[in-house]
Amino acid sequence: MRRAGIIATLALVLAGGLWCGSAGAQEFSDADVEKAVETAKDYLWRNWAEGHWDEIGLEDANQGAGENVNYGGRTALCAYALLAAGESAQSEKMKKTLEWLCQAKTSGIYARAFRASALAALGRNSAYVKVMQDDVAFLLKAADKQGAYGYLPSEMGGQVYDNSNGQIALLAVWAATNCGVEIPAEYWKLAEKHWSDEQNPDGGWGYSKGHRENNISYGSMTAAGLASMFICFDNNHAADFVECKTAPDLGAIGKGLEWLDANFDPQHNPNYGPEHYYYYLYALERVGLASGYKYFGKKDWYKLAASSLVGGQADGGSWGGDIVGTSFGLLFLARGRQPVLFNKLQYEGTWNSRPRDLANLTRWISASFEKPVNWQIVNLAGAVEEWHDAPILYISGWQAPKFSDEELAKLAEFVHQGGLIFSEAAGSRSAFSLAMQRYYLKMFPGLELKRLPEDHPVYNVYFKLTGQKNLLGISNGVRLLVVHSPEELSLAWQLNQHAVKGELFRLAANIYFVATDKGSLRRRGVSHWPSPPEQEVYDSLKLVQVKHAANWQVEPAAWKRFGILLSRDHHLGVELAQPVELEKLDAQSCSLAVMTGAGPLAVTDAQKANLKKFITDGGSLIVDSAGGDEAFAASVRKLLEGLLEGSRLAVLPPGHPLYTKVGPVVGKVAYRPAARQGPGDNRPRLEGLSYKGRLAVVFSPEDLTAGLVGYAYHGLKGYEPASAYELMRNAVLYLADRVVSVPSTQKQ
Repeated sequence: MRRAGIIATLALVLAGGLWCGSAGAQEFSDADVEKAVETAKDYLWRNWAEGHWDEIGLEDANQGAGENVNYGGRTALCAYALLAAGESAQSEKMKKTLEWLCQAKTSGIYARAFRASALAALGRNSAYVKVMQDDVAFLLKAADKQGAYGYLPSEMGGQVYDNSNGQIALLAVWAATNCGVEIPAEYWKLAEKHWSDEQNPDGGWGYSKGHRENNISYGSMTAAGLASMFICFDNNHAADFVECKTAPDLGAIGKGLEWLDANFDPQHNPNYGPEHYYYYLYALERVGLASGYKYFGKKDWYKLAASSLVGGQADGGSWGGDIVGTSFGLLFLARGRQPVLFNKLQYEGTWNSRPRDLANLTRWISASFEKPVNWQIVNLAGAVEEWHDAPILYISGWQAPKFSDEELAKLAEFVHQGGLIFSEAAGSRSAFSLAMQRYYLKMFPGLELKRLPEDHPVYNVYFKLTGQKNLLGISNGVRLLVVHSPEELSLAWQLNQHAVKGELFRLAANIYFVATDKGSLRRRGVSHWPSPPEQEVYDSLKLVQVKHAANWQVEPAAWKRFGILLSRDHHLGVELAQPVELEKLDAQSCSLAVMTGAGPLAVTDAQKANLKKFITDGGSLIVDSAGGDEAFAASVRKLLEGLLEGSRLAVLPPGHPLYTKVGPVVGKVAYRPAARQGPGDNRPRLEGLSYKGRLAVVFSPEDLTAGLVGYAYHGLKGYEPASAYELMRNAVLYLADRVVSVPSTQKQ
């Protein structure tokens, strides 16, 4: 029998240390996470020497004193964490590490599994793929007849199994499948039986049901059980959902998620306190990404645990005071913050009839573009701002959903704040499509859901698609607000049929590229929509929006976001007067007007005359072409050029007071790709129209409005959001004759 001291030592060394060391939860900050990741990487490299990290000798009763059954395991774990955190496999240190690692002779499950996981992260074309394949072959043979793992293969005395070794081995075998390694179907069936048998009646998992008298359920092992069950589910049950079902999870998964919902703790290993905290976070991240759930219970698992982890990092960059705890902490942060491409909406009804559609789709996208992206599940109870982890909200169903007016308002708000809704009728059910069409009419009155033209970018932005082009869409004249497929897409994703139905995967990738301007994604937990500031607003600016015939309210949330940013940065609010028609502008009521639009602008003589009067009476106007729409820009230019006798539009020079005298200096700006005019194109191109020596009109032929909302979208001709805000801020301040102080963080 293996000596208890050996098991305890291994558990300490390869399961994340004894103490969580958390200083308590703090406010989530991606900048703090970034700093924590970098300092953890520095810590690991400081403890590296000659191609590896310290491999502590571990005695084993079956091999004799002094033998290290998991020699190389710590180095494999460190390498795996660093690669996940973005360390290049081509760096000199990492190349030395990988070469050392591939030559290490080891017989332990942990070491071989972590090495396989690290090498699998390099992809199927790496120089080390043969070693990874050998490790996987070793792991396949190492399981006992019940699918369990001990510290050593069963033929070497590893018959005393535990679920920690079992999880790490299963994750490694699964990672190898992304590199093209084929795994016998029997392996997954046996693994599922093992993990199902190991589940406790309360829904959780413990360390070893068959070899512990008190096999309590606790956090790290429950997360390990869930992550393992999701892998088994994907490999054993994808075809179970050819027919739409309403019970999309194995019973074991449902019970396990209930346990985690009830017991989730971001600061401690549930039911185990501070022990193995970092290993718990590693397993938690795996189940969070595998399940897609943004929340356990009502808690955002990533934000809360990341904040706790950042708050508990030692000054030197470590967690738990050693390389193992640090590696597990680094894995949690690095993998957990990977961008989220799709939110899947959970609602009352058949929202999840294809439960692994997005799991398989995002895995294919990650592999195809060598950039990891994820998905997650959100619900209608959460705040809309929390949905902005992802640019796309995916709504699937095979029965007509029932949304309340309040829920429809939330969905519309997500779109107005820059998101895209992508809906599809599972099973090509017309009931779902008809219901969604009715809902879209309520959400976006005046905008039509209609068939997208065959030359629309969703069919050619990256992949040139040749199949049926049956998508419907709603556009605001600048971007798509909704994409709807009345024909089923999700079954091919559920069955992972990227070989035989690859066009449906490529279609989703094209939608991704359109919605994100060819792949621009934020990290998990980062939203482009700002929170209202807590500090006092000292003053406000009054603006009035101009109504006209050319789609005057393209982005209704633009000025709301602008106001939040202005009050956050300068304690200055924005007061929007009731919108007025062009012919009713009155400088006495409100002297600063803003106007945007898309499409040709036709004005009457009365409207033109009133605009001239507004300016000569002391009013000022800011105009931009939403999305950089050329027809609107040309119409505005024609209107303004003939408006004031002797005054013509002219580009404002770089040193103009609008850029330099009213607040933070605007020097270089960033354009969206479609608006760039060549290398080094970084000067603003605002134009001005003067009256009696006063700048009365600021005109931007390039988009500012979409930039104020803050989203990325393919083909927009305008400024990147940060530059759009800076230019609009200075234009508003200058025309309103206001000067704001420059925050110390912005001073040159």
